[in-house]
Amino acid sequence: MARNWNRPILVDVGALWCHWCNVMDEETYNDQEIAQIINEHFIPIKVDRDERPDIDKKLQSISTSISGQAGWPLTVFLTPSGEAIFAGTYFPPRDSLGLPGMPRVLKAVLQAHREGNAIKLDLTTAEEAAPHVNVSVINGVLLGIMEMYDEEHGGFGSFPKFPQVTFHSILLYRGFYSNSSFIDAVNHTLEAMGRGGIHDQLGGGFHRYSVDNAWLLPHFEKLLIDNAELLINYSEAFAVTGNQYLREVAMDTLNYINSVLGDNDGGYYSSQSADSGGEEGGYYKWSIEELASILDQDEFRSIYEYFGLHHFPSGEKAVLHIGKPRMDSSLGTAINKMRSARERREPPVIDETIYVHSTAAAAIAGLAASDYVGAMAINRALKAIDFLESRLIIDGVARRGARNGNRLGPGYLDDQAYALLSLLSAFQHTGNRRYLESAIACGRGLREFLDDSGMLRYASPVASDSDLIQIQVSPLGDSPNWSPGAVAIIAMDTLSRIINGIPSSDAEKSIRAMHGAAARLGPYAASYFIALENHFLDPPRIVIVGHDEAIFKALHEAALSVFRPGKLVIPVLGDSISDLIRDEAVMAMIRAGNTAAYVCAYNECSLPTSDPNSLRQLIMNFARDKYVFIY
Repeated sequence: MARNWNRPILVDVGALWCHWCNVMDEETYNDQEIAQIINEHFIPIKVDRDERPDIDKKLQSISTSISGQAGWPLTVFLTPSGEAIFAGTYFPPRDSLGLPGMPRVLKAVLQAHREGNAIKLDLTTAEEAAPHVNVSVINGVLLGIMEMYDEEHGGFGSFPKFPQVTFHSILLYRGFYSNSSFIDAVNHTLEAMGRGGIHDQLGGGFHRYSVDNAWLLPHFEKLLIDNAELLINYSEAFAVTGNQYLREVAMDTLNYINSVLGDNDGGYYSSQSADSGGEEGGYYKWSIEELASILDQDEFRSIYEYFGLHHFPSGEKAVLHIGKPRMDSSLGTAINKMRSARERREPPVIDETIYVHSTAAAAIAGLAASDYVGAMAINRALKAIDFLESRLIIDGVARRGARNGNRLGPGYLDDQAYALLSLLSAFQHTGNRRYLESAIACGRGLREFLDDSGMLRYASPVASDSDLIQIQVSPLGDSPNWSPGAVAIIAMDTLSRIINGIPSSDAEKSIRAMHGAAARLGPYAASYFIALENHFLDPPRIVIVGHDEAIFKALHEAALSVFRPGKLVIPVLGDSISDLIRDEAVMAMIRAGNTAAYVCAYNECSLPTSDPNSLRQLIMNFARDKYVFIY
């Protein structure tokens, strides 16, 4: 249509949870003059960032190259043949705040199009596989992360400040073996975030990011993927530090995910908007007058300093954070009254779309919380994985998700990789053959995202229908969520280690193919470097075999409860999966006929044990010196 009518294309990219996307929809695109110009002279296309991340990533690259801006809302103008004309983010209906109004932008784009002033962008990159990769490259990444560490407020960098989930993970994993300062940085950061306004102090869960450097003033949207990956951070950090406050935050984040975003059929909803009652963050803010009207004097005094209300000027609504932690008899009553009052407000809208990648991540997080913080979440997590397996993974290939009971289009690399990892996690927690068989099929589906060089594609050939925009989307770079490429590498290695006892050759090809690009990104590809370390350092495998169900169960529970980076648990009750295993060492353990557990790494296995306490010590210490390297 654009070619036939010779009209430029206006692409608006947004999401339900995005406050300024909603503002632009209501104020800019509802303006009569603007609507008339668009309808008469443009081909308008609206893209949901969550449903079509492939298109979003391509357009974000264009916007960054043209204007240095990225984010949402995203506004991109293209010629009918897909060349860039102009790009930006939010445009108001009229000139204001130093921004050009949309009518002026539209007229300038039309003139540029008529004069043939498209921008020729070359955003393709050619990569050569790295012939040698050494884990010591991680040293520079760790140094770069620690240089950004905010010793006063926790977190990394200045404002706006995002929870850097992959920074937390790589520091925790390396700190586990040899550097307590890394663990201290993670502990401080997670505590500061938990006490900040970025953490919903009454309802649990985390907002997307903080606009200040002290975690006090959030952007109020809540995303499932953020909360899932943060739940893993908090659960693993508690396992390492024993810090009970981190456990409390993990538990209330899990409760938020399950109670607010959980779908009755098993999946998880993708996000919750920033807006309610026509106000950004209105659901979460409190005026002093409102608090005084619902609390008695003792209750008000209890919460005034506890929730840091003294930080907010008179007349300004407060975002709750933990100012001075203390407990008294009035505090619990006051908090219950505040929760009841908030429940009477109009809640932020929930996007009830279920995406495979974030539902799988939430299930993995629920299993981690069950392992390390004692949450009773295994059944709910398995219900989510069963939902994905039965409805959204077809012949080993993940769909993007479901909306209103209808499947969305083909999945992307993050969907396929997280789906595979969730099935493998379910197998490790249950020993159920069905999960391993589904994971094997899903592993074959993941190969569709690999080219001959080992480079991972963000979209498989069947999903690549946005050929108008000739840009290859990179699966690298943390956003700050885990990159699809890193999750895929870890998933490939996990599947291969369970079945074959060795890391995946495909994973190694991908590591080498993407190493140059990852090295340029440095800390901002932290998840890639976690995957690299996981591949080359051969994390321990705990193999549990035998027929005595009581002993087997005790060993299995012990194996799951101990944290060690990259740990894999392979439960083989009787002959349940012996025909799927091609690791001769594991087959020899099965043939021995004893009910026992072994810890294996670097082509060595421990002596068998049938004692859960001995197994816990083995998991913590077996071959531990092989994972230490000098910083």
